[in-house]
Amino acid sequence: MIVEMRRIRVLGPRAALHQTVEALQDASVLHVVDASCASGLRRHLAEPGERRRRRDVTAVLARVEAALANLASLEAPAAAPSQMREGHAARVAARVAAETTRLVARRQALIEERDALQIYEPLFDDLERLLGSGDRRRFSTYLLTVRSATALEMLRSSLVAALGTEHELRSRPLATGELAALLLISTSRADEIDQLLASARVERASLPPALAGVSLEHALPRMRARLVELDRERVILRERAATLARDHGGELGAACIHFHDWLLAADAAGHAAESTRAFAIEGWVPARETARLEAKLATVGALSVETLEETEWRREDAPVVLENPRLFAPFEALISLLPLPRYGSVDPTPFVAVFFPLLFGVVVGDVGYGGLMAAIAIALAVFGKRGGAARKIAKIAGAVAVYAIAFGVLYGELFGDLGERLFGMHALWFDRREAVLGFLALAVSLGVVHLVIGLVVASANRWRRHRREALGRGLTALMLVLIVLALLAVFEWLPGGLLTPIAIALLVAFPLVVILEGATALFDLMTIVGHVLSYARVMALGTASVMLAVVANQMIGAFGSVAIGIAFALLFHLVNFAITLFSPTIHVMRLHYVEFFGTFFEPGGGPYQPLRHWTPQGVTS
Repeated sequence: MIVEMRRIRVLGPRAALHQTVEALQDASVLHVVDASCASGLRRHLAEPGERRRRRDVTAVLARVEAALANLASLEAPAAAPSQMREGHAARVAARVAAETTRLVARRQALIEERDALQIYEPLFDDLERLLGSGDRRRFSTYLLTVRSATALEMLRSSLVAALGTEHELRSRPLATGELAALLLISTSRADEIDQLLASARVERASLPPALAGVSLEHALPRMRARLVELDRERVILRERAATLARDHGGELGAACIHFHDWLLAADAAGHAAESTRAFAIEGWVPARETARLEAKLATVGALSVETLEETEWRREDAPVVLENPRLFAPFEALISLLPLPRYGSVDPTPFVAVFFPLLFGVVVGDVGYGGLMAAIAIALAVFGKRGGAARKIAKIAGAVAVYAIAFGVLYGELFGDLGERLFGMHALWFDRREAVLGFLALAVSLGVVHLVIGLVVASANRWRRHRREALGRGLTALMLVLIVLALLAVFEWLPGGLLTPIAIALLVAFPLVVILEGATALFDLMTIVGHVLSYARVMALGTASVMLAVVANQMIGAFGSVAIGIAFALLFHLVNFAITLFSPTIHVMRLHYVEFFGTFFEPGGGPYQPLRHWTPQGVTS
């Protein structure tokens, strides 16, 4: 449901403005908006001193956040916020930000140098093994840069043509996408190799700076020593960062919260209106929180809190808060993919909580697959963080698993027809492999019920504001029901004598709908009928799922080896289960978002963002 909101106005002496804002921040329930007060009040303008302080606070906060971000990137342990002196925190932030910036730059340089050395290390290791303890003067070595794997293969072919097998060529990929290659040949063939490399446009590679001036034959020992030095320097950097975090991290964390709080309060004060002696602040508060807010403001004293009448504000301006029972609340995650509903309209969450798992279960309808979904739900609930997305998904998965198992019992399905083969399991309602028309009728019937509920909800919601539209939506729902009854009479599922009065009722209702909703009523009615037929996808997906499961089971006896047949059957069931997880989810959500929501959903609500204290995780109380 959409929580009832009230718009309130707080009036008080101008000198108490900032104290009032602090009280509102402590209460954490008022969504502050620009005050639209009586004539004589203008928008609050910050004094020159306040503007200077905002600039100073913004600059200091940037240094504080830079210092904290640098400490985090240096893998320094986080410190809990501690006591803070504002002036001292500003000086500490400047010093720590500057020092950590240098540490971060040095750490990045060390990482880049280490990465460069580690790329060449295998090549030099190969060179060391190839040269062994023999006379190294008999060999010439080349460190090359090759543009691509194709160019490397061309070079290799040219070397084979020129030298046969009297050479060694090893390569490693570089971060640039090129390749570093090490070539070892006899010194006596060096001149012709120089010409070959020139004609192939292969360039000599430059050694990393740490190996400048070192011959390739002596590079490996020097490289290993340098890698040890780099690791030692990185340890020293981490220790220095840990010391900074231990000495100043707590104060910087507290300063970050303090300065963010101050800026949030300053922004809220900027929405106030004022005269030379008084101020006014307006905002939205959940109706149930009004008394608590008034009690908090009473501690300031000399304030007047009044609730504005609905005639003084527009409903579409109110922020939206969704609140549902614990059973329905997880399904708000599916609603969050769309804009919030407009204040005063209908929260679709309860309908999604009922129909989403129901339609999903109708599609899947298999005890085995439902059991696997239940196992996934339990795993997410056990290992997911409390209040996290995994726990919410677990609750949704648990609901769809229950319906999948329930319809699996009604359809008599356990991994397709495996239950029938092994345990003699039979359908309690109908067999989806044979009763295709019955399954189609079930899917379309659910579509009729779903859309009629949407039209009735739209009619009830618009009754107070737009009675013509409300009557039109109600008549459209009635016409949809009459069309279904007429079809049942045509196919003799109802007495044929009902067809004439139903047709007369339709003929009477249609011009009334046109009068109430305009010339587009016929198009709207045809659209809704088309939406009903869209629910046939429930039958198509369900039939495809069960037939894939049956095919998987038939593979057990389709091969000479039972083990191979079982392996293929398991693979098919795994693929089918993956399809079962995603395809029904997408299509059932589409039936809600397009067909069902199209009957009543009114987007346009704004988020509820009350003035609160800032925390590192976001603006929460």
